[in-house]
Amino acid sequence: MSNSDNLFSLISTNTKASPHIVRCFCAVIATLLCATQALAVTIPAGTFYFDNSLTKYSQVKFVYGRDDSNESYIVSMTPHEGDIWKITFAESVDNMYRYTFAATTLPDGMIANTFSTLKNNISNARGEYRTATTDAQIIVGAVYTPTSGDNWAQGSWKLPQVSTYGYSGTLPVMFINTDSGNEITSRDEYVTATYYIDNLGLEGYSAIGSADAPLTLQVRGRGNYTWTGFDKKPYRLKFDAKAKPLGMNSSKHFVLLAHADDNMAFLRNTVGFELSRRLGLAYTPAQQPVELVINGTYRGLYMLTENIRIAKDRVNIFEMLDEATDDVTGGWLTEIDNYDDPAQIKLTEGNGETLRITYHSPEILSSEQEQFLTQQMNAIDDAIYTSDKSSQEWEKLVDIDALARFYIVQEIMDNAESFHGSCYIHRDQGEDKKWTFGPVWDFGNSYHRGTNKFIYTDPPFGQSWIGEIAKFPRFQNTVTYLWRKFLSENYESLDAFINSFIAQISTAAAYDAQRWPSYGSSNVSGCTANFKNMLGQKVSWLTNQWGDANSFAVTEADAQATIYAQAGGIAIASESNIAQVVVYTTDGRVVATLAPNQPTCSISCPDGIYVVSVTLQGGKYIVNKVVVTSL
Repeated sequence: MSNSDNLFSLISTNTKASPHIVRCFCAVIATLLCATQALAVTIPAGTFYFDNSLTKYSQVKFVYGRDDSNESYIVSMTPHEGDIWKITFAESVDNMYRYTFAATTLPDGMIANTFSTLKNNISNARGEYRTATTDAQIIVGAVYTPTSGDNWAQGSWKLPQVSTYGYSGTLPVMFINTDSGNEITSRDEYVTATYYIDNLGLEGYSAIGSADAPLTLQVRGRGNYTWTGFDKKPYRLKFDAKAKPLGMNSSKHFVLLAHADDNMAFLRNTVGFELSRRLGLAYTPAQQPVELVINGTYRGLYMLTENIRIAKDRVNIFEMLDEATDDVTGGWLTEIDNYDDPAQIKLTEGNGETLRITYHSPEILSSEQEQFLTQQMNAIDDAIYTSDKSSQEWEKLVDIDALARFYIVQEIMDNAESFHGSCYIHRDQGEDKKWTFGPVWDFGNSYHRGTNKFIYTDPPFGQSWIGEIAKFPRFQNTVTYLWRKFLSENYESLDAFINSFIAQISTAAAYDAQRWPSYGSSNVSGCTANFKNMLGQKVSWLTNQWGDANSFAVTEADAQATIYAQAGGIAIASESNIAQVVVYTTDGRVVATLAPNQPTCSISCPDGIYVVSVTLQGGKYIVNKVVVTSL
């Protein structure tokens, strides 16, 4: 466990501070740790510059390398404008130790020395001038500016002001101007304003409106602690006409998420959303990074995001009217919440904790609607807290497949608040419909503690229902199968997704950190490395609990069992007793379970394609695809 993890646990356990204050305090500490702990430098793809006005080197060379092996490099920079020199990297270079700018006559290329040996050779043995070595994040488009012309001069990266507003110019910019010219100060009352999105000529982005022809909208604050706890505020937008901002689906409704408390390079929500897509949840909010200017003042890097609402291309269920009295079975859009709200029902969970259910749609309930919602939540709670964990009663009320996918996302992200707040559950209309967990939303409490436990083990704020649901073997089987399927098919490329996102936002993130120096991700490379480390640790720990990708597709020859189709179903024969059989559809839904405790068994099922999981008496795990046909 890291120092910040220990600090989080210590404060949560031994103070009466609210969880969100603890979260904020630890985020600040983690930011400082993040900025100082990472020694691995990433040389980014792109062009960056050196200000030679004080140093007056006759030639400028960029020197970088490693200290854990004899691998260092020298690359000549070229004159740009005046005293400014430039260098361009076509591809990024990872895991370097440090770098310096030098007036050395050593030739370009790879040097078979550690970086420390090479830089000492330049300044001591050869007597050539250079700047002090540093591991500061290199910012594409920025200028490294020494503070003097002395040998070993200190310096820092300076961000050019590419516009009067101070944005980076590397992302589209959203301009909002309130009609009054005043600040947006309320979460409850919309103010009228105009907006436009300037794509700055960047490839792959489309502009909306213009400075001369802006569009109209209404805007207000949003969020709970993210609104009150930070100067960098999140906002809710309601366009007067539908739009497709930056390629997202057409709608009037979006939010601007500030992520002021994300000290992991804006990766918490970004990767949480991506995992939701990769685990196959029905809907995941889309987002696009933008820089924001309100009333002529630069506000930093934001994520323009689809908010959660009932719509054909969002939560696609029937939209029930407020105060309906006829068919009140759906659609419902609700949230397990951690704040008291007037639009809420409360009940006592089976473990004695208060369970708050906030209803978002409908917004005003009739007595019939309130009675139905209350009865449904109590019925789920009763079914979950049964002592008979072989019972399938709770599955008649809750979609086990969607819950398993939702839960795996939260576990990978170690989201310690996932079933405590911003936990959305919805239900379509109809007597036979089930409550479905999702969409995912807030990952702000991810990776604030150790990664060697389940999210329902010692949760800092409480986790409703999931700890009890995890005791059901059928849920465990579904989670295990989906986990191994995810590792086999969708995990390996996640690193490339992260790298692509960081390349997209890194320069804007540096401008954001300059705008909001008290929080954020000033060292994007170091904070990205910290995020990847935590992610890797949690995935490794979960693999030890649930199995790896290899267990997803063991060949029949290695399995010591035969799985084959027969008339009306599937037959299994083994050399040893079969402890358990679980049959899934190809999208991961459980259709049958059996514990034969003998070498042969058969299972009835309709014609189709199935995945069969067989656990032999010795614990051998087998997976095989079976095509069932009428024989």
